[in-house]
Amino acid sequence: MWSEAELDEALACLHAEPQTRRDELSRARAALLRAAGEVEDELLPTLAPPARKRPGAWRWIAAAAAAALVSGGGIVATNALTGGDGPAPADHSVVGPNEDALESLHGDDFPLRDDQYRLVTESTWTTRVTKSGLVYQTHEILERWLPAHGWKPVKSRFTGTGEIRWIKGDYQTAKRNGEALPGPSASVSVNEVPPTTTTTSPPPPPVLPPQDRLPSESGWTHPAPDFLKELPIDPGKMADRLRHDGIWPDGRPVEQPNSAPEMFEMAFNVLRSSQGFGAQRVALCKALARMPGIVLETVATPDGRPALSFSVTMSDRTRTFIVDRATAAVVGSRAVRSNDKLEGWPGLTLFDTTISVVITDDDGPEPS
Repeated sequence: MWSEAELDEALACLHAEPQTRRDELSRARAALLRAAGEVEDELLPTLAPPARKRPGAWRWIAAAAAAALVSGGGIVATNALTGGDGPAPADHSVVGPNEDALESLHGDDFPLRDDQYRLVTESTWTTRVTKSGLVYQTHEILERWLPAHGWKPVKSRFTGTGEIRWIKGDYQTAKRNGEALPGPSASVSVNEVPPTTTTTSPPPPPVLPPQDRLPSESGWTHPAPDFLKELPIDPGKMADRLRHDGIWPDGRPVEQPNSAPEMFEMAFNVLRSSQGFGAQRVALCKALARMPGIVLETVATPDGRPALSFSVTMSDRTRTFIVDRATAAVVGSRAVRSNDKLEGWPGLTLFDTTISVVITDDDGPEPS
């Protein structure tokens, strides 16, 4: 019986021409392994199919992502898997679900006493492109104090640190070009009643034509605790919800299954809500990993913890989020611009966010 290494070597010799594609080798190797009966079909790597366009395909994404708005003539990407400029975007052409990694997911509920809070901190480096062609990153921090489910208010604090990392240009060039650079800022908000959403409101998305309108008040775009506790903990049932949940503003059900980008954003919204429900998060990760168009990879966090990476290719970017295998909590999120969408800056990271959750007795800041 051949080992996997011997199969790889044999296939490489058979396809030694320079133009041989990696996906052709993957298919051939998978066929040999399947014929030899060494692995089950669902464990074999499969090629991610191209994104399928259809009417209304972005109805979930525009509000959930709101990640490339035009503001003052410059591209603003809102929302780091690393503390620095971030690694080069990974090759997401092959889906290779790791069953052992998925089965090792453990969902932490992050339980609270009545007087405690979950402090969720998102540290983001946002890339901005000015009208004169300068490129730089700004640093923003969003903190959310989430109480035990009940009557207590949810507090949030947004801080613009004023830090700038220059990718192209410098302060002197920006001043000479008349570019206004963001300075330090801070704001505190309090929801005095239990919110219908656990996230801060993003900038308003552009107006969409009727056929591309977002579902109204969907639990997937506004994942409140009452919605989260009703989600199934069985991955198969969760997959059905991902494929088919959604309504149009007039109440009509969505007729076509949700696309991979839509399911990606639905899952990310729930994970980012950070409201506990560990079993639901595990089921959500397992369901999403098996969806066509979703790329699953085993990775490590910047501090070395085992993690899973979920990615999807959209029309103008690749979106990725990272889940800690020990807690099934999302710990990072990133978007990378498609190579052909920003002339001179292929693979530019649009935003890079690290996310942490800690239990605290501190009830957060008071509004000034």
